[in-house]
Amino acid sequence: MERAKCVLLVNPQAGGGRAGRIDWQRVRAALDVPCRVVMPASREEALLHATQFCQSGGRVLVVAGGDGSVHSVLPAVVHTQTTLALLPLGTSNVLARELGYPLGRQALSGGLRALREGAAQEIDVGVVNGRPFVLMASTGLDAWVVQRVPEALKRRWGVYAFLWTAWRELGRYQPTRYRVVLDGAEEEVTAVVLIAANTAHYGWFTVVAPSARVDDGVLNLVWFPAGRGWQRQIWRVAWDVVWGRAERCPHLRTARGRSLRVEAETSQPVQCDGEPAGTTPMQVSLLPRALRVIVASPRALSRSAV
Repeated sequence: MERAKCVLLVNPQAGGGRAGRIDWQRVRAALDVPCRVVMPASREEALLHATQFCQSGGRVLVVAGGDGSVHSVLPAVVHTQTTLALLPLGTSNVLARELGYPLGRQALSGGLRALREGAAQEIDVGVVNGRPFVLMASTGLDAWVVQRVPEALKRRWGVYAFLWTAWRELGRYQPTRYRVVLDGAEEEVTAVVLIAANTAHYGWFTVVAPSARVDDGVLNLVWFPAGRGWQRQIWRVAWDVVWGRAERCPHLRTARGRSLRVEAETSQPVQCDGEPAGTTPMQVSLLPRALRVIVASPRALSRSAV
């Protein structure tokens, strides 16, 4: 990374508080670039700092945290000259996996190495109901779960809080019928979940859209039809997405497009990047190559860390 104006935005709660225990002044010194460390107390404060930095012509915004931390600053960074870099210290770190960052014990050192040696790349950004996202937007069971995960449980247990809540809610959830309009083509489906994916990775190391690329200018639509016995079929779906075989899963359907509208027979929750995003109708569009990011070089294997 060339010498540039830089801000290191730290979420101290990331990784179950792991990020808050790091000596960030020492990390700043290791960057060997002019850099200011900011530790905001809330997502709103993080967005405010990011907005001020980007509007002032800041060159590199380093986010130390997880996907939630990245999501909180997206409105500030999209369509600016600021480059986003990651120190992936969250639980899932889906974007970091997509961009080849090493995780686990190597997350901090690998992120610093990416800042020094990585390359800048422009990636696509999705927009759902006016809200930007980099990973996915969806409605159905996963959005239902996102709305019901207790915040305290999420902070303490990370991805396991989502898994526990999904298990608890599986018997209560009732799929609904959707009217789906993809690039003008209309279809009606009854689905358990319907995902507009910008990335191949979905959550943790699961892969829901193996052919998706963050810079290909299209969204990958993936849905799980609610046929008879879908509660049993969901275990096969889970197995296939964990092992990267979603496109061969007999219970999933896929399509590709640039704009999507989803209307539900009964109002359904919507989520994007693992955060609640209102309710249906779900209007999704794509901003091609609207975000500059640092990509790790060489890229780490996607399963090099959990």
